[in-house]
Amino acid sequence: MAFPRELRDAIPPLHDGRVLELDSILGRASTNALFGPLVELKLVVKETGRRNGSFVVLMRLQPEAARKLAVALTGLADEVAQPDRED
Repeated sequence: MAFPRELRDAIPPLHDGRVLELDSILGRASTNALFGPLVELKLVVKETGRRNGSFVVLMRLQPEAARKLAVALTGLADEVAQPDRED
């Protein structure tokens, strides 16, 4: 994953992190001469609260890793959507 340098400056020094909201996801399949076939994702995250701004987070995954991530996310989304779910 690649995080923009500006995102580092968005996190106050006395804070554990910053909550950002996912604004959009763009993806494409590509082939890289060095790494071979890849799934590329461009995640645009935006500030919550008083601050304004958005940041681009890039993710490049090998196809099998993309499949595993998709299965994991689908399973978790299905789990949280169950009406009889208890935490």
